[in-house]
Formats: sequence, structure tokens, C-alpha cells
Amino acid sequence: MAQYKTHSTFNIFLALPLFLWGLVYFFHPHLNLIITFSACFVYATLFMNPDQDITNKIKLLSLRGFLTLPFRGYSLIFKHRGISHSFILGSTTRVLWLGGFFYGILYVLDKPFFKRNELIAILKSDHFLYGFSAIILADFCHLLLDFKHKK
Repeated sequence: MAQYKTHSTFNIFLALPLFLWGLVYFFHPHLNLIITFSACFVYATLFMNPDQDITNKIKLLSLRGFLTLPFRGYSLIFKHRGISHSFILGSTTRVLWLGGFFYGILYVLDKPFFKRNELIAILKSDHFLYGFSAIILADFCHLLLDFKHKK
């Protein structure tokens, strides 16, 4: 299994530029979609990767520990190298977990929630598509390195 620094370096300095080149070359997206893709890819690489199932071992009082705070409970429920390390299902569980975390905060704060039509509009938006695609591609690169180092 590759180390955190190996995953981060590979994803940010090799995979992200290649994916951005492909994105711009084939799809010609607007700048705001490129920024959405890049931000989600970097966040997924650094703070929302398949190794979030061991987040409870990261020192909480650090930048990385603070930004992985939503996944402290996730690491107690999901075992290491389990569902979190499956290709699309792992990404989906972490996105749902993060969404549920923030939904729970809004619920506790008694803030108004999204209406059904607004939520459907968000899920159909290009920003969601680009963001979710970036998370899946970042996870794919992570799992690729894990598979390579496993052999």
C-alpha cells in the first residue's frame, strides 16, 4: 500500500494535470467547472480519500486532522480496506457521509433545508457532475497506486 505522500504527490502533480488537459481538450468546460473539478479532486486526494476508514488515527489537532473531522465517525463504522476501497461505491459512501454530516449540522442549527426540487436541481447540475467525477477519478488513482504497491 502506498503512503499518503505518494498518493498526494501522484494525484496532484501527475494525475490532476492530465485529467485537466483531457477535460479541456475534449469537453471545453467553462472556467468555473474547471475550478470545481480541480478543487474537488484536490480535496478528495488530501482529505476524502479511500483511507478515511483510518481517520481516527490522524492527530485531530492538525490541519489534516481538522479537515478530516467529518470522517471521524466514518472510520469507526467502516473497516480498513473494506467498502471504502471499492471503486465507485467507496466514493459514493464518502460523498453521502459528508452530505449527511453537513445535513446533520444544519438540522441541529435548525436552518431551513433544501426543498426537493432544489436538491434535484443540484444533483442534475454540471457542478455536481464535475465535482463527483473528480472525486471518483481521485479515488481511482488512489486505488491504482494501492493495487500497484500490493503486487
